[in-house]
Amino acid sequence: MESENILETKQVSVAFRIAGKFQKAIYDIDLSLRRGEVLAIVGESGSGKSTFATAVMGLHNPNQTQITGSILLDDEEVIGKTGDSMASIRGSKVGMIFQNPLTALNPLMKIGQQIKEMLAVHDVYPENQYESRIFQLLEQVGIPNPKRVVNQFPHQLSGGMRQRVMIAIAIANDPDLIIADEPTTALDVTIQAQILDLILEIQKKKNAGVILITHDLGVVAEVADTVAVMYAGQLVEKASVEELFQNP
Repeated sequence: MESENILETKQVSVAFRIAGKFQKAIYDIDLSLRRGEVLAIVGESGSGKSTFATAVMGLHNPNQTQITGSILLDDEEVIGKTGDSMASIRGSKVGMIFQNPLTALNPLMKIGQQIKEMLAVHDVYPENQYESRIFQLLEQVGIPNPKRVVNQFPHQLSGGMRQRVMIAIAIANDPDLIIADEPTTALDVTIQAQILDLILEIQKKKNAGVILITHDLGVVAEVADTVAVMYAGQLVEKASVEELFQNP
């Protein structure tokens, strides 16, 4: 029987090596996320939001970072996993939508190849289904003319289209958890709404958990079930959206 929580963290701290010494960036973070729940993590720049997200994803450099505590992803401990063992989790159980797709996407690789690479890392889909899955994903995220886009490079697409490609890559292997780190920051208001609607549409179809990192309280009020507030590397409040906005 699968756990109700897709993510559970206990006493998670992250420290970075600076000038030969480890200095903590986040302290003792306790959070849980149910399947189908949208959790918004808010806080000012430098509060530790993205540091927490990249710890869950296992993206920190192990030689320059100390992570302590427990991060259970679908009941599997991920702290201490590195290399292939973490790569097998990243993308299949959790997918991440980055803030700036122009830096997250490989500028020298065509879009179709980048999605194929994500599929090839995992065994969710057999190789003879890669091509149909790539077109299915591009259509799912609302990209017109997928047959043309698969042969294009990131710089040939608009900012909104690049972000849709990032979402396609993040959901390629049907992860149970989607982390969206400021996914609409660089986009104009109309495209922002479309991207948020797309993320929520995918979340509802899959009953996935979503962590939305943002500084936009208007977005939080509209899409989140629960809000976690971070300040100076610490979790200072967690409440339902209704509680937070009624009694801030």
